[in-house]
Amino acid sequence: MTETEHSKTPMMGRDSAAALVYHDLKTSQRATSQVAAEWGRWLIASLVLVHSGALFGMFSLLNSAATQPTTLQAFKAPVWCFVVGLLLALASGFFAWINWSMHSFNYASQARYNMLWDPEKWIGDRRYVRGLDITHWGSIGSGLLSALCIALGAALILHGDYLAAIFGI
Repeated sequence: MTETEHSKTPMMGRDSAAALVYHDLKTSQRATSQVAAEWGRWLIASLVLVHSGALFGMFSLLNSAATQPTTLQAFKAPVWCFVVGLLLALASGFFAWINWSMHSFNYASQARYNMLWDPEKWIGDRRYVRGLDITHWGSIGSGLLSALCIALGAALILHGDYLAAIFGI
């Protein structure tokens, strides 16, 4: 057998390749579920903790200053920044959960049992393609906006009068 003929000889049969691909897809499905759980938990916990802590601190301060309307007015914008940031953090985690759930579903639909014994069958089509892009960027965008709300809320607390003068609030 010449080198050219040898390079065209399959390294494994179709049955072995199908079993390998099938098991790889099922392993990927399990891995994506694990990644979704870990990242979603970490992201939501971090952002929710920061926003909730800021809101708790501000409401504690505002409770003691309830008789001073100027203090209440000065902290209205930062409170809303942290509330919006908290909602965006939850939205980011929700988008991430949907995204990884779609990945997992795609792997499950691609790993078809009949590819193990039927030479005419191979991996199935992915059901979610555009949805993966939308939820991927939705999660990233919501998370970044949530983090921006932390910086904006802090800036409003520290330099609220200056920012109000610049933006005419």
